Amino acid sequence: MKLIHLNVVLALLAGVLLLSSCGATRQANQLLEHQQILAKMASDTTYTPEEKFDVLMGSMTSMMHEGMRIVNPKKGVNYVTRFGNQNAKSIDGILNEFATWQKSMGPAERIAFSAGMLQKPYAREALDLIPKFVRKYQQVTFVTRTTKRIKSGIIGFGKSRLGDILRQ
Repeated sequence: MKLIHLNVVLALLAGVLLLSSCGATRQANQLLEHQQILAKMASDTTYTPEEKFDVLMGSMTSMMHEGMRIVNPKKGVNYVTRFGNQNAKSIDGILNEFATWQKSMGPAERIAFSAGMLQKPYAREALDLIPKFVRKYQQVTFVTRTTKRIKSGIIGFGKSRLGDILRQ
């Protein structure tokens, strides 16, 4: 009888270890995918700044969803910090190129472009997700610094007016 209980306990322990290992492996693979795509976009000159920003936003939105799914706060902070450390150079490069490109536009062109950005698949999702993500990970400086720059890139002409437009 004791042998059966011991086997059950060992099986449960092995299951817990296996599941936690699978989660860690999945997160490591996700981080690697983000790093590869962002590094490629940052260094590739064949893409326009808008295309690079679209890929960046897809990656950031995906990472925010992944970070929000992590229940353990320490593991979540670790995941987001690793993402920031691995990709800060690529993200800064893409955002700087995008900002320079936006500054070269005239005011009317910039407003039209910002309105067009609202039609992107990630825009509404990102604008809804960013406040929740910042609340959860506000202690990670990468999060607050990057999300401010991303919101200004999407919005371009004023947070409150854009938020009103999106919520309609």
